Amino acid sequence: MVLSLRSMWGETRTDEAEEASTSVFARIRPWFILLLMVQATLLIVRWQTGDAHGSLLMLSVFAVGVLALTAGVGDVDSVYGGYFGLMSFVSGVLDLNMAIEHLLWRQWKHWHEGLTKGTLALSLAKPGLYLACAVAQLASAYVAYILYKESDSFEDDLDEPLFATAEQARIYNAVLQHSDRSAASRAASQDPMKSFVGTAHKLP
Repeated sequence: MVLSLRSMWGETRTDEAEEASTSVFARIRPWFILLLMVQATLLIVRWQTGDAHGSLLMLSVFAVGVLALTAGVGDVDSVYGGYFGLMSFVSGVLDLNMAIEHLLWRQWKHWHEGLTKGTLALSLAKPGLYLACAVAQLASAYVAYILYKESDSFEDDLDEPLFATAEQARIYNAVLQHSDRSAASRAASQDPMKSFVGTAHKLP
């Protein structure tokens, strides 16, 4: 009776953890898809501006994100989601670096060469695009991190049952009793006092 109540409580706890994890996935999945679409749009704009290297890097990050979205059944795959989050973070930091570098360079040219307002606004378009790419990728990395942590804690809840079943307890007790009996029989078979088996010699 006690074991059945414990097993029922363990099943209820597992069901609650699964429902909570599913609700988190259901809430965050639309944001994940939206950020992927924003990245695809920025990727196309970046390709059109002539930044082939940056757009190819974004394409690889976007492909891993799509793989994370399609590999999971009904939700985001945790392994590919983790890879996507890591790649998005690195690519976002690189784009942020590029945006800051371009902004500082344009400001320095503006101070020393006296650019007009129209030329300055045009020269700020590329750093603005880099900044938008960095923000989108860092936001994607944060969402992927939340999904990865949520799936990791969910798998921990499933992998570690709260109570052992009756069958597991019976097997554990049988193994424990067998190991106790074998240790006792080994101790009994070994006599601590051994008789001398060599030839006897009389001392002078």
